[in-house]
Amino acid sequence: MKFLSLSILLLLLSACNIPSEQKLEFNPDYNRIARNATVVQKASNFVTYEYKNIRVDELAAVAALYCQDHGDRQAVLHDIQLRPNHSRRATFYCRGAAND
Repeated sequence: MKFLSLSILLLLLSACNIPSEQKLEFNPDYNRIARNATVVQKASNFVTYEYKNIRVDELAAVAALYCQDHGDRQAVLHDIQLRPNHSRRATFYCRGAAND
């Protein structure tokens, strides 16, 4: 019983040393994204990319820049579709504070 109590206490104390906020850095490789993604449809309130050999979170960085340039809005992933050639299409909506 003492061993279990001591183990729990040590676990709690070690958790206190973990920083509450860790800065995560994400530096997208824009050249790689440009080689593997193309814009297939766009408007002021959405953009659709067709992509292969990259992840959608890498593409989200580009969509965020697009929406920022089109009304200072945020990119929100709407859907991902698998294409017959095994590429994917991801549509991002540009949403502002009022969810337009």
